[in-house]
Amino acid sequence: MAKADRSDRYWNERSERMWAPIRKLLAKSKTFGTLFGDVPFQTHPQKGQTSHSALQWQVKRSLDEKSFYVSLNVIPDAYAGPEGAPTTYTNFDLSTALQIRADLDECIAIARHFGDPDAAAP
Repeated sequence: MAKADRSDRYWNERSERMWAPIRKLLAKSKTFGTLFGDVPFQTHPQKGQTSHSALQWQVKRSLDEKSFYVSLNVIPDAYAGPEGAPTTYTNFDLSTALQIRADLDECIAIARHFGDPDAAAP
């Protein structure tokens, strides 16, 4: 084993030991567990009508590593003011809307595959 490999493994193990208690503490909160969880799958962003707008689905695993969520990232076509309007809209043409639906279906299937108990509920 090369010296660099041993060093990398040492730092990865040390980092895991250092962050494990913090991860456990954050995992107790549903909000923090989801916010700081990892993303095992995400779709390709779909562009809206303006150059900066987009929509993207992702499957997010909570820090407890048992809960999975389907998340939506939306950058709207337009918004009002620095805080944004209470309701914003991103407009997609029909072919893009069909792709968004397919992306959502794929995320739901992956979340079910990971065994989210809430995914089986009607």
